[in-house]
Amino acid sequence: MTIDKGITGEIDCLEAIDNLYAYLDGEIKDPAVIEQFETHISHCRSCYSRSEMEKALNARIARESEGDAPDSLRTRLRELIEQL
Repeated sequence: MTIDKGITGEIDCLEAIDNLYAYLDGEIKDPAVIEQFETHISHCRSCYSRSEMEKALNARIARESEGDAPDSLRTRLRELIEQL
């Protein structure tokens, strides 16, 4: 995965948000790309806040999803997926 650095060599907010989930999921392997992303979120309050909120949400989902889902939830999710 690459991030377009534009003219200044820095990424903008749109690029940071577009790559946020890949970053949080550890899918970005290029150290230079990781550094660009981390530099941006360390200087951009909005993107930093968004990344922290997403990290907290992911942690909460991981904690809450440790058990088995009820059959009613599984059925409802299956129905929703079929509608897509």
